Amino acid sequence: MEYQKSCELWAEMRTAEEKKILVRDVGEVTFRRSRRARRVSIRISSDGKVQVTVPYRGSWEKAIRFLEEKKGWVLRTLQRISAHQPKAREYRPGRNRFTRHHDLVLRPARHHPSAILLKVGEGEATLDYPHQMHPTDPRLREAIREAYIHILRKEAREVLLPRLAELAARHGYHYRRAFLKNLRSRWGSCSTAGNINLNIHLMELPDHLIDYVLLHELAHTRHRNHGPAFWEELQRTTGRARELDRELSHYRIRLDP
Repeated sequence: MEYQKSCELWAEMRTAEEKKILVRDVGEVTFRRSRRARRVSIRISSDGKVQVTVPYRGSWEKAIRFLEEKKGWVLRTLQRISAHQPKAREYRPGRNRFTRHHDLVLRPARHHPSAILLKVGEGEATLDYPHQMHPTDPRLREAIREAYIHILRKEAREVLLPRLAELAARHGYHYRRAFLKNLRSRWGSCSTAGNINLNIHLMELPDHLIDYVLLHELAHTRHRNHGPAFWEELQRTTGRARELDRELSHYRIRLDP
C-alpha cells in the first residue's frame, strides 16, 4: 500500500484526531482516534465510505498496517455495496413516480427561459425548466435532487414525527426532542441526552420497517448500547426484532433520486 512516510506527515498524524489518506484501489480512507475504542477497527458505510477507528493512544502506523492486512475484505465489501447501490432513476417530461406521496411533474417552460422553478402542491411537485434544456442536463438533475430532499423532509415531518410520538406513548417511552436529518449512512440515532435523530430517507422504507427503526431508537432511550437488554426490549415492542433487523440490512439509502 502506498502512503506518505515523511516525518512531517507522521508528526502531524500523531497529534491529529482525524486524518484522511488516499489509498490505492480503495480511495479516500478516514483514520479517526476514539477514546472509547479498545482496538483498531474498520467500518464501511452503506455509501462506500471507509473509516478506520484507532484507540486514542494507538499507533497510526499500526492502523495503516491493519488496513493493508484487511484490504482484500475492504475491496470485496466495496464491490458488494456498489452492486447493491440503488441506481439513479430516469425522469422524463410529464408525470413521474417520485416519493411515497408525491409525483414529479417535469414541465418544459418558455416563460422562464433560464430558470428552474419548483412548485409543491397536493400530491405532486412540479419543476418548470427551460424548454431547450435536456432532461438529463446536470443542472436539472441537481434541481431534481434538491426537490427530492425537500419533499422527503416535508413527508417525514408529516409522517415520522407523529408516528414516533404515537409509538412512544403506546410503549411508555420518553424522549426529549426529535430531529429530521438528511443522513448518508444511518437510519436514525439517539443521543445520550435523549434526543432522537431520524433520517428523512426512512420515507423510502415500508411501513413496518419505519416502525422498526423508530422503536429501535426509542429503545435506546433506555439502553444506550446493543447489549442483550436492548434486544430484549426491542423484541418486546416488535415481536420479531432480529428478523426485522436482517430485513432492514437489505435496504440502502438512496442518495441520488
